[in-house]
Amino acid sequence: MLSYLAAALPPDMSTEGRLLALQCALRSNTSGQVRLPAGLLRGMRLARTLVPWDELEDARWLRRLPHPTKQTGHRTAAAQLLDATVLTQEPARHDRHQAADWALRAASRPRLRALPAADRLTALVLTAHHSPDAGRTSMEAEHLTRTCRLDQNTLTATLDRLVTANIIRAWMLEPVTEDVSWDPPHKTGSRSVK
Repeated sequence: MLSYLAAALPPDMSTEGRLLALQCALRSNTSGQVRLPAGLLRGMRLARTLVPWDELEDARWLRRLPHPTKQTGHRTAAAQLLDATVLTQEPARHDRHQAADWALRAASRPRLRALPAADRLTALVLTAHHSPDAGRTSMEAEHLTRTCRLDQNTLTATLDRLVTANIIRAWMLEPVTEDVSWDPPHKTGSRSVK
């Protein structure tokens, strides 16, 4: 889904818009409608701004639906996804909902909460691409920067902040292959949730 969104969203889409699009795509029903509770948006640090919603509407990727009435007791944001390709993406709906919960937890870990959205999205992408059995993992730098909406300078600063936050232990840019490789964080004795 991350690769699909990297290709489907405009290159200038903000990282907040990309995080919101990921949750919308993963949580949508078979008709392409999605309802995101206010608590989920607060957890994503997106409850106080409409900018990501506006960006996704301007890109014609979704259309916001009217807010539920106060009588329903639901405080949700609702939208209709306009890109039918979302519904054909793997995995199936149940698995997408599990992936949405995992992605929310991965991007909202306590060590990431104070970091910018670009860092949270990058941490999510690195975690999604890392095999639990592998040590050092790598991916094409160009794919990483496109997926996370980073340029070379911000990529370096973002990865350095992720090292400081112990999201990754170390990273390097392979000069020949132009791959970014990283090591997982040091084990702290607690089990990783994925």
